[in-house]
Amino acid sequence: MQPAFSDIQSHDNRTQIDEFAKVLCSQVPGSNLGRVSYKFVCNMLTGIRRTKSVNLTSVARGLNEKIRLHATHKRLSRNLDDPKLTKNLSLSLLKMGAKNVSLKTRLIVHTYELHKKYACKIEYLPKSLVDSESAFKVCEILASDTDSNTYTPLLARVWSDRVPNYESDAQEIKNAIMQVQTATSGRGMFFLDDETVDTGSIRAIVSEPSLDFIALVRDRSFKAVHGTEMHSLGELSEKVETKYGKMMFKLVPEGLVGNSKTDMDLFMHAGSIPIRLPQFSRRLSLIALKSSSRLTGEASSPLLTSQIKLRSRKAVMGLVESYLSIKDIISLHSAFRETFDPSGFRVLTYNRLQLLITLLQTVIHYETSIEGSLSISEKKMSTKPHDGEIQRTYYRPELSSQASQIDVESASTTLERDRQSAFCDTHVQY
Repeated sequence: MQPAFSDIQSHDNRTQIDEFAKVLCSQVPGSNLGRVSYKFVCNMLTGIRRTKSVNLTSVARGLNEKIRLHATHKRLSRNLDDPKLTKNLSLSLLKMGAKNVSLKTRLIVHTYELHKKYACKIEYLPKSLVDSESAFKVCEILASDTDSNTYTPLLARVWSDRVPNYESDAQEIKNAIMQVQTATSGRGMFFLDDETVDTGSIRAIVSEPSLDFIALVRDRSFKAVHGTEMHSLGELSEKVETKYGKMMFKLVPEGLVGNSKTDMDLFMHAGSIPIRLPQFSRRLSLIALKSSSRLTGEASSPLLTSQIKLRSRKAVMGLVESYLSIKDIISLHSAFRETFDPSGFRVLTYNRLQLLITLLQTVIHYETSIEGSLSISEKKMSTKPHDGEIQRTYYRPELSSQASQIDVESASTTLERDRQSAFCDTHVQY
């Protein structure tokens, strides 16, 4: 009988990853990939983890086989050129992760780029960037429950504007989302990262009637219909009554506010109105999110969501807090992914690159789901002041917790009184 997913943790490190590969390659989550593929997947997972690299020479050296390094490298390179294995391994990994996705799980969508400066021989390298910062694009989807300090990678999709059947970046991102939605049977809600998923992609995604989503829209000219009239999201955001408020504390990196990390107090207030998109009948909601701070003034941002029953403080502010906290998950994942230097790949074909990125995603899945070695140590946004010797934009008495609470409530009252001043036009970076 094939090992159960939950049984893998009971073995030593090498056995764990072998058993994990066996589950992936077995008929349990997907198609049986066979003994050759199983050995190759084991080798790649082991080599990538040992060397913290996706460079095949490094991976081959990390395996320390009793044959010439060139022979190991050649075997790994040959086995990477397998589109069927890429498809089946990606599907197995997605099915494994999708089993733990519930209706309330956040499915975090973000993108990044694989830069190959001055490269010119890689298959399907983007035309317009061959002589400068050439880059493939990758869309990743991560599953994380609300209030969770960790996550599970579900899918990584790589492309460029030269791959066969390419239509647009927006379509590639939507294809990835639809693949995950199918695997989860519609469970979970897609949270679109505003820093890496552009407005064009958001338009393509929100037009899909079956998707449950939330997205912060940077383009305030984005048009929506409220009642019988069409307005921009920016105009509508200013008109929304933001009757729900909460004091939040944002940890700002050193150099942005002062010479050290700074804990900045923000009074967040929000409200929602029903809207729909032009030419679409589906009902949506616009959440107007506004922030007040003595240091940065006031700002507002529109969030677009498929959730329509936002009739209470818990419903509105809960969704806002859940969206703001995805930045911590993305930062955790991105920092760990970069330890493997994904742009350091040295393969010349698109098929090999696709499988290599899938294997990297598999290693990260192993680290998060089996090893359990990744967790958020410090949240950027919090409902309580951050601890430690850091610079603060508010006074925090240290004599007692009661005095601290009084100070926080006093700051909240002061900021609420200042809400009547004009909002600044710049977009606040959450």
